[in-house]
Amino acid sequence: MQIKTALFGELDISANDIIHFPEGLPAFETEKQFILIPLEENSPFFYLQSAKRADLCLLLADPFTFFPGYQVELADAVIKQLEIPEENPPIIVLSVLTVPGNFKKTTANLMAPIVINIEKKLGLQFIPQKTDYNTKHPLFSENKKSAQEGK
Repeated sequence: MQIKTALFGELDISANDIIHFPEGLPAFETEKQFILIPLEENSPFFYLQSAKRADLCLLLADPFTFFPGYQVELADAVIKQLEIPEENPPIIVLSVLTVPGNFKKTTANLMAPIVINIEKKLGLQFIPQKTDYNTKHPLFSENKKSAQEGK
């Protein structure tokens, strides 16, 4: 099947490439089908492209690459919804990035990660009841230091 994208033009994808987000994403609740596109091989960056809307594409990153101490404790309801097995859970956790004009000032939303069961092709944006994280953690060291000095 083909999908239209603003960044990549038309892409040929398999139905098996589609990740289903039963609840959509916050602010995009009607968008339920996405594909995950790595920026390049072995890169911590990904695009989450809507399979229906060419103009809906989010830049994501592996938060553990940039924030080694990052932790996510999924609620039981999320584990059930994503059909995640207890042993060897086939999940990936990604953070939505906000990229201003200067890429070096990119921030990561660590408060509400995208969680995907890669085997079942099920995903959601997990928003915990209680968290110490926020939506704008500086991604790069220089800005992390500046943010810490400002506290």
